[in-house]
Amino acid sequence: MSLLSWLLGGGEARALTESAIPPNWASASESGISVSERSALQHLTVYACVRLLADAVASLPWDAYRRRGPVREQVRTPPAWVTRPDDRWTRFEWLFQLVCSLALRGNAYLHVIARDQAQFPLLLEVLHPDDVGVRGVDVRGVPVGEAVSYAVAGQPVPAKNIVHVRRFVLPGSVIGLSPIEQARQGIGLGLAAERYGARWFGESANPSSVLETDQALSGDAVTHLQKQWLSSHGGRRHPAVLSGGVKWRPISITPEESQFLQTRKFQRGEIAMLFGIPPHMIGDTERSTSWGQGIEAQGIGFVTYSLRPWLACIEDALSDLTPRGQFVRFNVGGLLRGDQKARYDAYNSARTAGWMSVNEIRALEDLPPIEGGDTYIQPLNYGPLGADPTGAAGQPEQENPASGSADQAP
Repeated sequence: MSLLSWLLGGGEARALTESAIPPNWASASESGISVSERSALQHLTVYACVRLLADAVASLPWDAYRRRGPVREQVRTPPAWVTRPDDRWTRFEWLFQLVCSLALRGNAYLHVIARDQAQFPLLLEVLHPDDVGVRGVDVRGVPVGEAVSYAVAGQPVPAKNIVHVRRFVLPGSVIGLSPIEQARQGIGLGLAAERYGARWFGESANPSSVLETDQALSGDAVTHLQKQWLSSHGGRRHPAVLSGGVKWRPISITPEESQFLQTRKFQRGEIAMLFGIPPHMIGDTERSTSWGQGIEAQGIGFVTYSLRPWLACIEDALSDLTPRGQFVRFNVGGLLRGDQKARYDAYNSARTAGWMSVNEIRALEDLPPIEGGDTYIQPLNYGPLGADPTGAAGQPEQENPASGSADQAP
């Protein structure tokens, strides 16, 4: 059976059943595969893309800042949830769950489970999307009532205690589109190709070779010939000696049967495109990238074009939980750092130009500050034309006490 005939209905289509997924969420694709976030993660490319995004975001440091005019300064005592959002999880695990929910469902729901005396959030729980109901919206996610409300496990929860983080929101809607739902046909095709390949190899759908003869053989004779061949040549590379007009003919894979290889490669690129991931970052080294030739240039391209939109989405939602005038920002400097020589050359230029101090440079390298390291220097040849860079211009000339003045001469 060829790949196309199996995908188009020639084979058995088995739907995936998952009790944790509501019936309206696990959507069947044209390939006959029911696609949900659980089944989608069985596709290696989907798993790799989601893991890459979640790992990258969760590993970044973040902090609370306030802006004073054009200057952004770090808050010395940030909100408690910035350090540990949920006491049941590490900060990495908490962010990992948040990004997974966004990447698979297009929505992440945070439940404020504790507040301080000033009513600012202390602890935030990442909810499973299946446990959250959004009320007051139609099937398009457009509000139909006076206010949108939420329910967790069927119980109403005040809207002020739910932080709804969204990705890819259509105009007028308050619910983000699920990437898995929108791409269920492509993901279903990829899953179908994987299952076809597994069945083709596992069940030996095609024999590796054929023993041919012009003589009519009974069933017992066919079985005897097959067993005799396997006992003599199975797993061995000895020359075969055939008699009685028997001929051996190997069977190579047909173009139709090899389509699943090309299909898998094609789907790998499409799924990477769905999540905005460059193929080379999930192991597809056959495709070239226009983001630069070096690892440094490609890493900067990943941060700029792939990672930054996810970070901005999370930052904007969580900044609403901070006191007025404060906001949350991830520090992507570690991902944008070049090799050691390039960094040191850049530090030297910044230090020489006078816009970075020694302690600022040491902070970027995770080194402690040193005494006197907060001063800035200026090259002597920097200054307006004709000005004295030493600052001695306009000062009275110092007299030499040993020589005395002209008025004191006898």
